[in-house]
Amino acid sequence: MKAIVKNLSVLILGTALGILILTGFKNSNEIIVPPTTHTVIISQMKFNPENLKVKKGDKVVWINKDIVPHDVTEINKKWTSGPLKTGDKWSKTINGNFDYFCSIHVVMKGSVTIDKK
Repeated sequence: MKAIVKNLSVLILGTALGILILTGFKNSNEIIVPPTTHTVIISQMKFNPENLKVKKGDKVVWINKDIVPHDVTEINKKWTSGPLKTGDKWSKTINGNFDYFCSIHVVMKGSVTIDKK
């Protein structure tokens, strides 16, 4: 009976170690960096910064600090923030490059690009 318990213990320990090796140490040289939140200020009829480089998975927050409403609309109108009044915020998790503009004031333009570094 002692031999069965000992063999079972070795089997469980070996299985656990195998799972740990396969899942936990698969890419031990890779450093995982948590997503960063970037801020774009809308003020004086401009997006600041106008062109932003981010990492895939980062979050961008647009804050309207202007005295009039603005929006953030993808150039092909695939998505929009809707009107943002003074003090309103809107955010998006970035999964690809895009150009955007304010559909209320079409001279206002910006872009978000994923930095490949």
